[in-house]
Amino acid sequence: MSTKSEKISWRRAIRINIRAVRLLASKNKWMFPYAVVKALLNVVASYAGLVIMARLIGELAGERRVETLTMWVLVSILTAAAFGIINGVMYHAYAVKSSLFWANMKRIEDEKFMSMDYCDVEDQKVRDLHDQIDQNRNWGGWGFAKIYWAFEGIVSDFFSVIGAIALSVGLFIRKVPLGSSFTYLNHPLVILSFLGLMMLTAAVAPWMNTKMTEKNASISDAARLGNRLFSHFGYLWDDADSMVEYRMYPQAKIASHYVWKENTWFVGGVCDKQYKGSFGLCLIGRTLGDKLLMSVIYLFVCLKAWAGAFGIGEVTQYVGAVSRLASGFTGFMTKANELRVNAGFVEKIFTFLDLPNNMYQGSLTTEKRRDRKYNVEFRNVSFRYPNSESWALKNVSVRFEVGNRLAVVGENGSGKSTFIKLLCRLYDPQEGEILLNGVNIKKYRYEEYTAIFSVVFQDFCLLSHQLGQNVAGSCDVDEAKAAKCLEDAGFGERLGELDDGLNTWIFKDFDEEGIQLSGGERQKIAIARALYKDAPFIILDEPTASLDPVAEADIYQKFDEIVGDRTAIYISHRLSSCRFCGEILVFEEGSVIQRGNHEELIGTEGKYRELWEAQAKYYEKSKQYEEDKKYL
Repeated sequence: MSTKSEKISWRRAIRINIRAVRLLASKNKWMFPYAVVKALLNVVASYAGLVIMARLIGELAGERRVETLTMWVLVSILTAAAFGIINGVMYHAYAVKSSLFWANMKRIEDEKFMSMDYCDVEDQKVRDLHDQIDQNRNWGGWGFAKIYWAFEGIVSDFFSVIGAIALSVGLFIRKVPLGSSFTYLNHPLVILSFLGLMMLTAAVAPWMNTKMTEKNASISDAARLGNRLFSHFGYLWDDADSMVEYRMYPQAKIASHYVWKENTWFVGGVCDKQYKGSFGLCLIGRTLGDKLLMSVIYLFVCLKAWAGAFGIGEVTQYVGAVSRLASGFTGFMTKANELRVNAGFVEKIFTFLDLPNNMYQGSLTTEKRRDRKYNVEFRNVSFRYPNSESWALKNVSVRFEVGNRLAVVGENGSGKSTFIKLLCRLYDPQEGEILLNGVNIKKYRYEEYTAIFSVVFQDFCLLSHQLGQNVAGSCDVDEAKAAKCLEDAGFGERLGELDDGLNTWIFKDFDEEGIQLSGGERQKIAIARALYKDAPFIILDEPTASLDPVAEADIYQKFDEIVGDRTAIYISHRLSSCRFCGEILVFEEGSVIQRGNHEELIGTEGKYRELWEAQAKYYEKSKQYEEDKKYL
């Protein structure tokens, strides 16, 4: 893996950063103006304190007038109080807006994920690109966050330099009295030499900082795998659902093996070599440069004060002002170079955000039919997943009406779930077309088309939110409807036992009183969510695969009773749902090899009968066994 990062030109970096600032500002227009005001107030407060301190020290070293000392003490107290109140008010506003800003910054990527084609969401190259963006952010704060931090620093350093120049002018125009042995300090060449030496020394620091920044950025690729392993295994120990396996099996040994093998963080690893190499030398050089710079400043200021150009109070002011002039210049140049280096990482974010949506977006609205009369047709449909050479579906042609019960069965990997993904238009087929009421589904508005489906996938997800919100899929919950759907799904008895009812939190991530759910209870909530949506099509894509066949048959029987006039599509490699379905599609190796109802297929030699006979022994305990065995 390459450990070298591309060096971005200033012109290209400026263009990338301008685009990024515009994007971030569009999410929270007050953050960047606030950064300017905040930096200005901090600089003014800092320099006000410096000037007041210089006057106090000057008076203490001079005439020591009580009224003057009292005045400067009061000014100091009032100034500190005023800036403290202002900063307190602004910090409160900043805390609120900052939280929104960082949330919106993350939301930019989340919204892209939600809006991109589903085939891209599952594309490994896209996942790798997003993982790389995450790792860059975790490694050195690279990306959008660095832009705001650097912007804050640049603005603060700019105001600091302006204030330092204003307060240090006297250092260069105040003359050493004639007759002093230090009058040479008044010579323009001496002043220019001091300024030149100071700026040269100050320029070394940003140069070294830039080298360190580039070095840190250059090893981000080399450290990426180790960083991902470290983060992955680090978070696993907090996963309560997996803690049993970690305790029963030597998972820690596996984690340690990979983390040590990659050796990013330990002796001899990437980080260790970085600090022992040029990065460490730059760090030492920068520290020495800072010490040398302060020595030069103190030498020049103290010599002029000793020669009588100004008093001891001004020494405090000039040393503080000139040192901040140098540090402000150093910081400004360092942050500017950080933005140039960071532009390469921001460009990767824009590569992700600019990924095109290649799925055709239609403009037709789906017909709102009270009778739910829809028909769907797969016409010579063939499909293969991106970057795959094998066909997941091959020349599938089927047609079915809404209101029917359709079972899609077959062994694992036969194409059942792919069939549903195409039906829901998560993917588009490479060959053939899918029609809704005789119209190619590509011509419908995507959001309206997907709204006619309620799907319970095998790997369904419940959120750590309130029960009612999980069922409604929204914070706005129709409580009567949600309770009815839970009752229909078989969760009514458990709902009645909950003190907070629909307001009960699921899991304990956000509420210690949250409830834990069994696998069966989770499935009932997922089914209730599908019922709540009240879509014409309800699809169960093997959500009960973890249950035994008898339990699965009971759930399907109950579900069939509450579906009503909607179309129910059951996907399973087991056949418990088939007895009450009007039509059954049997998939094998991506093709529909049999089609018919239960009686027709069980009476014909073929895959369906083979699967039924193989599974029949599991239903002996079922109430339906006596009825079913006549077909065997």
